[in-house]
Amino acid sequence: MAPQDRPRFVTAGALMLLTAGLATYAGATVAAMGLHRSTLGAVPFGLFYATVIFFIDRSVLLSTRPYRYGPGGTVRVGRAGPSTAMRIFIAVCAALLVGETLLLRIFAPSIAPRVTQIRQEDLGRVLRGWDANQLGEQRVLRDDLAARQRALDSAHALVTGKTAEVNCQLTGGDGCLSGEGAVYRIKLGELGAATAAVTTATGQRDAAQARLDVFDQSRDARRAHFRDQQTATVDAADDLLIREKAFWRLTAADHSVLLWRTVLTLLLLGIDLGPLMFKRTLEQTELRRRERLVQWQGETTDEVDAQQIGQTARRRGELAEALAEGAAARYGQYVRRRDEIGTSLRVAADLADADVGREQIRIDRDSRIRDLRVRYRVPDPAPAPDPADRAHRATPS
Repeated sequence: MAPQDRPRFVTAGALMLLTAGLATYAGATVAAMGLHRSTLGAVPFGLFYATVIFFIDRSVLLSTRPYRYGPGGTVRVGRAGPSTAMRIFIAVCAALLVGETLLLRIFAPSIAPRVTQIRQEDLGRVLRGWDANQLGEQRVLRDDLAARQRALDSAHALVTGKTAEVNCQLTGGDGCLSGEGAVYRIKLGELGAATAAVTTATGQRDAAQARLDVFDQSRDARRAHFRDQQTATVDAADDLLIREKAFWRLTAADHSVLLWRTVLTLLLLGIDLGPLMFKRTLEQTELRRRERLVQWQGETTDEVDAQQIGQTARRRGELAEALAEGAAARYGQYVRRRDEIGTSLRVAADLADADVGREQIRIDRDSRIRDLRVRYRVPDPAPAPDPADRAHRATPS
């Protein structure tokens, strides 16, 4: 490392430590709010988060942007890789997280009334639902009481009618037989049944009225008990989500809070991205240029070796194809020559077999002729004169 490059690497290390410190605070604070612990008890979570951020920054700073081929065959420094893009994404999320954590701490006194308002709204919404449910139950009880009352009125009307019929049978009015006869006893039985129905309907009406009275008398007590339970539940919801919801309401109501949120978030984002932005300065150091050159030399050497191996393999393939074609041609010639020789040998053998067959036929024929001559005592024919002797006799001496 050149002496003039040492301050740059020292600055990069300091930025990494600063980013790790912010990550420790952000992780511990968020864990404390989410897990309902003290900030000191949530420090291990912050240290773990800071370790992850530190090693990601380290991997990005240690990575060298290699040379790449540009348009027209030129060579230029390549762009950032996927690790840098991932680190930028994590840095943005971390900046938002740290900024929200600090702002929640800073504006805690202003957020508290909004949190109370949200709790009251949630409690009111729950109580309105409970009241609506109770009104529905009360309506059912009242409808049941009204139905029981109508049944009782019908039973009273029936008793009145049956009483008039019994008196008519007893005194002998129009259409009635006087005296305690069979009709009278029938009407008297119907009157007794109607009276019993009145007694039953009265008991059902009284029971329905009692249920309604008990429901109305205990509703306030049950509502107070339900309100206490829901109040305890709502007050226990003191997590990061309700604070963030209250903070957004405060931001929407006060634009100065929005300004502070924006400025602080951008500031923390710049601090968190400091190591990545400073990486461009490190790319101009002598050490990085030498590393980039060695890396490029190794890549080009590997590429040349790969091309040579590829060309050798292609040449071997071409030679193998040529040799295969020549061997196939020579083998074809050999097969044709072998077939020709085999055909010649078979023809010669067939001709020899034909000559032997003809000779055997001639010998067999001559043998049969001699046998016939001997059997029938036929003299042998005179032998044919030799053409050579005939010519010798014709010549004068």
